[in-house]
Amino acid sequence: MKYFTIKQDKRGIATLLFDTPDSDANVFSSASMSELDVCLEGLKNDKTIKILFIQSAKEHIFIAGADIHEIKKANNKKEIDEFIKKGQDVFNKLQNLPFVVVSVIDGACLGGGLEMSLACTYRIATSNEHTRLGFPEVNLGIIPGFGGTQRLYRLVGYAKAMELTLGAKQLKGEKALKLGLVDACVPSGYLKFKKEEFVQEILDGNLDKKVQKNRKGIVWYEHIALYRTLVNSIAKKNVLKKTQGHYPAPLELINIMQKTFLKPLQEGLDIERASEVVLASTTISKNLIELFLISEELKNDSFSKSTPKKIRETALVGVGIMGSGIAWAMNYKNLNVRLKVRSFESAAKTIQKIRKLYDRVLKRGRLTEREIDLKMDKITYTNKYQGFSNIDFLLEAVSEDTSLKIKVYSEFEEILNKDAIIATNTSSISISQLAHSLKNPQRFIGMHFFNPVNSMPLVEIIAGEKTSEETIATVVTLAKKLGKTPIKIKDCAGFLVNRILLPYLKEAVLMFEEGEDIENIDKILLEFGMPMGPFTLVDTVGVDTGASVATILYNAYGERMASSQLMQNMVEKKWFGKKTKIGFYDYTHAKSTHNKDISIFQTGKNHLKTDTILSRSLMIMINEATRCLEEGVIDNARYLDMAMVMGTGFPAFRGGLMRYADTLGAKIILRTLENLASQYGERFAPSELIKEMAQKNDTFYGGAL
Repeated sequence: MKYFTIKQDKRGIATLLFDTPDSDANVFSSASMSELDVCLEGLKNDKTIKILFIQSAKEHIFIAGADIHEIKKANNKKEIDEFIKKGQDVFNKLQNLPFVVVSVIDGACLGGGLEMSLACTYRIATSNEHTRLGFPEVNLGIIPGFGGTQRLYRLVGYAKAMELTLGAKQLKGEKALKLGLVDACVPSGYLKFKKEEFVQEILDGNLDKKVQKNRKGIVWYEHIALYRTLVNSIAKKNVLKKTQGHYPAPLELINIMQKTFLKPLQEGLDIERASEVVLASTTISKNLIELFLISEELKNDSFSKSTPKKIRETALVGVGIMGSGIAWAMNYKNLNVRLKVRSFESAAKTIQKIRKLYDRVLKRGRLTEREIDLKMDKITYTNKYQGFSNIDFLLEAVSEDTSLKIKVYSEFEEILNKDAIIATNTSSISISQLAHSLKNPQRFIGMHFFNPVNSMPLVEIIAGEKTSEETIATVVTLAKKLGKTPIKIKDCAGFLVNRILLPYLKEAVLMFEEGEDIENIDKILLEFGMPMGPFTLVDTVGVDTGASVATILYNAYGERMASSQLMQNMVEKKWFGKKTKIGFYDYTHAKSTHNKDISIFQTGKNHLKTDTILSRSLMIMINEATRCLEEGVIDNARYLDMAMVMGTGFPAFRGGLMRYADTLGAKIILRTLENLASQYGERFAPSELIKEMAQKNDTFYGGAL
């Protein structure tokens, strides 16, 4: 298999072209790295070469990094060490070539691709949208291992290198130029001219002096040990706040940069490699890599063979918190958005909410004031459905009330053109049930976003009994255009995420009623890795919303979804959570405390062991998830895990709910559920799938334990 081709002109200007056969992307595998090694060995002895350009033959892709499949499959540290050392040695050979090497970056330049570029003499990047430079390794439980920790800080400075690698930030070409990470940035169409300009300046001996002015390098005060100690301390504090210490890679990255500062390159590489070998061998890294591969699979899954329709004009009915967030998401991706509002006062509030979301984008420097103003010019509103006849896609996001939704549908269905798609953001009501009121149910679909829309990546796509394939294909494509990860879910009450999540929240409430402390339950689940405790989550979503969804699930699934009277009592008292400043916690002061008045609803004084709290919380989720798999609510356990990670924040380092279940084993899960059922009731009765898997000693990810 041939990955690289070399062309050379009469002047001694050579181009090394990377083109992985039968692939849309270039990655550094053992095979491609070995071939590059052979190429470089031949090039270093070629006395005719004066300048070497390294480019990709792929469209919109430079080099996507190292082949993580190889890291995932590696069974021992020796294999990983050999792979990492090969990469380090090849890039050292590249750096030591006896002529100038220029990396020409047009497309994604990530991980190993950026590490290779750092080993070159100069770097040119394009300003096109598809060009991104960065080190995403910490998101995979590893660190840059081909020299990234050793070369980056020498180019952009210690603190900035720490920020870029810990944050896994991906930079556009212009930003990379500003930081001195690249030496030029031009549109793709000007690459040929910029390359020729580089050739002349290199041959004339002028380029090095010119680019050094833009390179930041190590700032003088970064040589002071006390300053670096302060940077490391702040970085570690931020990492621990974000990860609770569950992810070792970012902490190890800080440690490596601290230990290797200004050490000879090879010494630093040896330290880097030793840490990488340990990290890549951990279960955490394997889990994070698996989730990444699932996310890549989802990016390519259209969930329908039909051709999607083009969406240009969109509309929203229902502009509360969710509706405003969805309007922003569509507007951010340059879609025209028409809002149906109750009054012009509510329109003003909605525009204000959207503007606040843009202020966050502005603060991060991703858009300018002018660019935001131009986008917001595409948002219009009406209180009487004017202009809705031109709409291609309408999303309804009114309150979670079946009769209200049906009333709204009767208002706009006749106005819309016959080809317009109608979607609902319902979080729990059956799509087929809602579709009964529509004259054209084939164009109706569920499109359930998660709150907050601007940061939650998951969108559940729910087809009703009569939803057409074209509608599915169109809405999946739209979700991807919005930068979301769509997952198709079979129509059922609660769909997938809420159906699994609500029993978990309900169980926490029951444990509180029995006498356990709210703070203790939240603390234990936080330490397990959940992004927030169950009571904090209910307060954030809204106690009233939780009670409403709980009622829908009880009506659909019966006693196993039965909730206590507590949340209804809280609704009557208007203890809705954060939106009313009082819920399970009291938010009236700067620091929240538990709501002392809520203790009147406790019926017992039981204090539970940590293992019991974890077992009741997690087993009830696992059990309901297996029922979803039994019923075909979702295609497979891998997609279910991604939905739970993206939709609930289930700890990614554990690989997802079913991956976690596999670490326990079906036999242990069955035995635990049976014990819980005997102690706490039939809601813990094990599913048929769990019984079958325990008998076969099977796992959710395939194979026997």
